Amino acid sequence: MIKAVLFDLDGTLIFAEKAIIKGIQKCFMMHNLCQPEEEMIRGTIGLSMVEAFSVLRFPDPEEGANLYREFFLEQPEDISINPESFELLDILVQKNIQVGIVTNRRSAKRLIDRLPFPVSFDVVIDLSLGIQPKPSPEGVWYALAHLKISPQEALFVGDTHYDIIAGKSAGVGVVGYTQGMHGEDILKEFRPDWMIDSLDEILIILDSA
Repeated sequence: MIKAVLFDLDGTLIFAEKAIIKGIQKCFMMHNLCQPEEEMIRGTIGLSMVEAFSVLRFPDPEEGANLYREFFLEQPEDISINPESFELLDILVQKNIQVGIVTNRRSAKRLIDRLPFPVSFDVVIDLSLGIQPKPSPEGVWYALAHLKISPQEALFVGDTHYDIIAGKSAGVGVVGYTQGMHGEDILKEFRPDWMIDSLDEILIILDSA
């Protein structure tokens, strides 16, 4: 029986792509560096900020990540909640299913508190806890321990192959969401247990699990 559904944040519950791209480009501009193309930045979304700046060849990836966090933390007006999440989260809570977030953001809790989500999350796991970023399963394991459930009692929903790898490594049921950063063609290569085009399909999965 599924007792909890864990979600990735960016590209799954929220859409912040434009804000992330704008912030990273500003970091390059502040260092008088050539700004990477949007498509190149888009390919790094889902990684931790340090890893993203490393892939984008920022001279000091740690410094770039810190600069981004200090000056370009996205404002709520730059971010939209995935409209599919509102009804789904309400229904999950009504069914007494715990809901949580596992993200590669470092300060997710602060951002979530400023967004009008319809429910309170039972657990929010971000990199401020000192865990390894996805695709490491450490964040998923941390969430399971906090919720006091086994891997067999949880689903993890994400939109990138980093999410798929993390969930499968953690032993939970893995749901690939095709409307985020990585589409169906990429996700299916990593063999999630389910593929969905809409978040409300999670309810069908729960009925059959």
